[in-house]
Amino acid sequence: MALDASTKPSKRTKKPSGKKPSKRKTNPGVRVVGGRIYDSSNGKCCHQCRQKTMDFVASCKAVKNNKQCKLNICHTCLLNRYGERAQEVATLSDWHCPKCRGLCNCSFCRKEKGLEPTGILSHRAKASGLSSVSELLQVEGDDSFAYAKKEDVSIEDVANEDFKAAGKKKKALNKKTKTNLDDVSIEDVANENSKAAGKMKKAKATNEVKEEEIQIEAKLPIGISLTNVAGIDIPTEETGNVLQFLEFCSAFGEALDLKEGQAESIVSELFSCGRSTRRQQYCSVIPMMIQLLELISHDRDMSLSLSATDSTWFSSLGECLLQSGVLSDVFPPETFTSGVSEYTKMDASTRLKLLNFLCDESLSTLAMRNFIETKSVESEAQRREAKEKAAAAKEKEKQLRQKMQGDLAKAHMERNGAPLSIEEHHAILSQIKAEVKEAHDKMLEAKGMISRKRQRCDAAGTDPILLNDDGLVLWKLKCFEEEPKFLLQDLGTFGDLSPHEKWLAFKPEQKQEVEKYISAKG
Repeated sequence: MALDASTKPSKRTKKPSGKKPSKRKTNPGVRVVGGRIYDSSNGKCCHQCRQKTMDFVASCKAVKNNKQCKLNICHTCLLNRYGERAQEVATLSDWHCPKCRGLCNCSFCRKEKGLEPTGILSHRAKASGLSSVSELLQVEGDDSFAYAKKEDVSIEDVANEDFKAAGKKKKALNKKTKTNLDDVSIEDVANENSKAAGKMKKAKATNEVKEEEIQIEAKLPIGISLTNVAGIDIPTEETGNVLQFLEFCSAFGEALDLKEGQAESIVSELFSCGRSTRRQQYCSVIPMMIQLLELISHDRDMSLSLSATDSTWFSSLGECLLQSGVLSDVFPPETFTSGVSEYTKMDASTRLKLLNFLCDESLSTLAMRNFIETKSVESEAQRREAKEKAAAAKEKEKQLRQKMQGDLAKAHMERNGAPLSIEEHHAILSQIKAEVKEAHDKMLEAKGMISRKRQRCDAAGTDPILLNDDGLVLWKLKCFEEEPKFLLQDLGTFGDLSPHEKWLAFKPEQKQEVEKYISAKG
């Protein structure tokens, strides 16, 4: 549809609505905003900010034509704009206000001098190392600063701009219509398409560069091979198995009635050398195996009387392995028919595999399932309690903020409208703010408890923090308390010749790098 340039745009005016515009209240009453009490009846108006507040003010003592100057300057404006303290000048019998001294830099006084209002300059003055705005104007010059409001744009101006734009569009359209389509060559079309394709390719390359930059920024620091856990030196290839056992004991130590440090003692005995056969019978490894075997056999309605002094526990272990059908390639059935002497020939790695097998099998027993259910219920109850505490702390913080405003207003009313001194004002504020901060800290603490409880309870299992496609897994295990408490499991990539996984730890100073990596990848 062609545009008609002869048609003039109609003036768009707002239709009058039935509602009358709201008038400004001449007496809004008492309001507390940001620690200041605004009182339209009893407050004193500041000549600088023109706000009627109950703040401490400095009154001018100058007398002109047998009349005393009635101007007041609130303590905030007097300090920020002129570098003077209200309480100090209030004690002077001959103090003259900035206007009487010809120094006033409020918007009204500057306009009378033919200057523009300065706007807010107190922050700039302090950043420049000066004491006040007045000193800044003396250094930079009175005409160096001018604050101007944005000009109002009328409806007629908008209509004229639209009219001009419509005329330009019509001219361009008519010019294109007169152009013969036959003049457009195939080469021109090809060039336009080539330009468009080039722009798309450039944009795609830019996006790829940005993604690459993000990946470069979020880089996982180089870890150290983990060969010591809980002060126990262990072979690199056994780190994963040791961590699996220790994490099991951390989660189910209460269910098995394990003593503190018992799990670490078992690992230490497994990888220590020079123990005799008789000494092995009374170590803590075999009793742990017997305890797990009895738990499993009881769940399977098997009445067994196992003892570390005979071979019954070892043969029962073989039956348990046979029923489960796992590790048949590592432990053939004849291994457990030859007696406990076969156990004495096993190395630490093989014994640890047997121990971890029994730990896994025990998880399917009724006793362990009940324990997991109980801990899950307790964890959910703690999460709900933390949520309620956070809500209560948030409500208390809100009430304290309202109390702060009420206390300020009450203090002024008790003085029959007389303004508080700066010290009294700050004393009330600091007391209430301390209570508000305490409530706020409690709320943050409760929210932190909620975030921790959102994770599954320890008995329900341990989830990795991060799992990458390149075979890297980040863990935070309960059994590993060394800072920064992050562990990296390197599973290797598909087709690796080495079948062993690697476990790496980080230095305390690398904690921020690891957290940054988790944040970028999470």
